[in-house]
Amino acid sequence: MNLRAVRERKQAQRRDTELNVTPVMNVFLILVPFLLLTAVFVRVAVLELSLPSLSKKSAQSKQVQPQQLVLNFLTIGPDGFQLKSKGMNFPKIPLKDGKYDFETLAKQLKQIKQKYEASEDVIIAPDSQIRYEIIVHVMDTCRESGFPNISISG
Repeated sequence: MNLRAVRERKQAQRRDTELNVTPVMNVFLILVPFLLLTAVFVRVAVLELSLPSLSKKSAQSKQVQPQQLVLNFLTIGPDGFQLKSKGMNFPKIPLKDGKYDFETLAKQLKQIKQKYEASEDVIIAPDSQIRYEIIVHVMDTCRESGFPNISISG
């Protein structure tokens, strides 16, 4: 074979060869739906929580008076709410038609706000059986009633 014949043969091979992408496309055709079906899509919700602190109150008024520091303790049980505050006795708020009574809770929180205007803190102690949605609804009710500083106790 001469050199010229070898060159022509290589050029013919270069012209005739085509890239076969069918097997690669078949693999992607199977992989893409599989990955989409097995993917876990996570929804992230962010709740702003601010813990009660004495530094804010001391910055506003140079002297912290013991009367201003009022702890409001809210227990969420499977049978209803129990709100406790300094110097105030509230009856237990039972379930109404199998649902939590947020209106009565808001009324009790507003009573505390009327008596202690500077009070902004609520400690929520949910039972381990309480659903997350109920806790969020309680937090919203507390914020709407004038208690922006919410802590969750275990």
